[in-house]
Amino acid sequence: MQETLTNKPPLILTIDDEKVIRNSFKDILEDNGYEVIQAENGHIGLKKIREHKPDLILCDLQMPEMNGLEVVRAVKEEFGKIPVLIVSGAGVLNDAIEAVRAGAWDYLVKPLFNMDILLQAVEKALDRAKLIAENEAYQKNLEKQTVKLQQEIEERKRTEKQLVQAEKMAALGDLVAGVAHEINTPLGIGVTGISYLNDATRAFKKRFTAGEATKTDLIKFMEDCEEACQITLSNLKRAAQLVAGFKQIAVDQSSDEKRIFNIKQYIDEILFSLYPRIKKTRHTVHVDGPEDLEMNSYPGALSQVLTNLIMNSLLHGFEDIEAGQITITVKKENHSIILRYEDNGKGMTEAQQKKIFDPFFTTKRGCGGTGLGMHLVFNLVSKKLNGEISCTSTVDKGTFFTITVPMGDVEN
Repeated sequence: MQETLTNKPPLILTIDDEKVIRNSFKDILEDNGYEVIQAENGHIGLKKIREHKPDLILCDLQMPEMNGLEVVRAVKEEFGKIPVLIVSGAGVLNDAIEAVRAGAWDYLVKPLFNMDILLQAVEKALDRAKLIAENEAYQKNLEKQTVKLQQEIEERKRTEKQLVQAEKMAALGDLVAGVAHEINTPLGIGVTGISYLNDATRAFKKRFTAGEATKTDLIKFMEDCEEACQITLSNLKRAAQLVAGFKQIAVDQSSDEKRIFNIKQYIDEILFSLYPRIKKTRHTVHVDGPEDLEMNSYPGALSQVLTNLIMNSLLHGFEDIEAGQITITVKKENHSIILRYEDNGKGMTEAQQKKIFDPFFTTKRGCGGTGLGMHLVFNLVSKKLNGEISCTSTVDKGTFFTITVPMGDVEN
């Protein structure tokens, strides 16, 4: 005899209008360790089912007031999965088929000369019921764990999305800070030039009003004006160039607008915006590609991709390297743009290469690295630009990225 899920002896209800049969079933079942309760008809049986919740029911088929089939249907409708075994003296095949269709788990024919048949049927039904209960518990737990896992995945996606957005804004903030610092120099020189011109103008005006101005004074004043204007104009042009380049890059990165653009020219603009960072080092960047090659895509995404790759080289690839070299090559193949990015930095191990695009993977943990830069690059290339990116690297020899993206319709 097996125990129930609660480690108690199974409780069996026998429903039969013949007391002798009820008692014989009770004796044999109790001798084998089962607990038994009895009912002399279907109505009393249903009442005891509601009170005691038995683990199994042995029910006669032919009974007055409420027959066995009605009991089976009522148990199935109200209690679901309590196993019901029909024990009948009729022994008619149609009765057995109808009983099983109604929801009975088994059909035994009285008289039972060998009570082992009854015990085996009871054991088999309880085994099946226990298996069903364990499977349902497993399914419920699995569903619960699945919901929990889905919630954790959604939460991680939300967190990752927020961190990626923060990474993008941080990169844009670095760009703003760098360009702002770079603009200070030409603007400062421009202010100095205008201030000098203002002082020279006042001095000449004073001498001219007093009637003391000479031809020499006029010539010197004109030379000072020309020099101050040239200095101011050249530096203001430099500042305007910085602002224009930064404005286009910043707008592209924040708006995600699709448009037609010249690839090499745009890469030059990206490098121009990164000049404040690059000029602090002895590293060089070389761009090679057709001057007239255009694509219809998302320049902001391309800007973020190249910015992250370049910053990755500066911060990681060229660590402890004084003069590194970055080479960016662009070409057209069929209707695709192939962009190859290469640096001659310290490279990566095979294990690092496998994780390079994983979220939160960084070799600068604790030093400000979030591990989202290259994950952002992968998502931008694969999802935003609808392309592919691959990475190969050799320790002490450098890293090589190949980016393939659709060229898009550049004629309309």
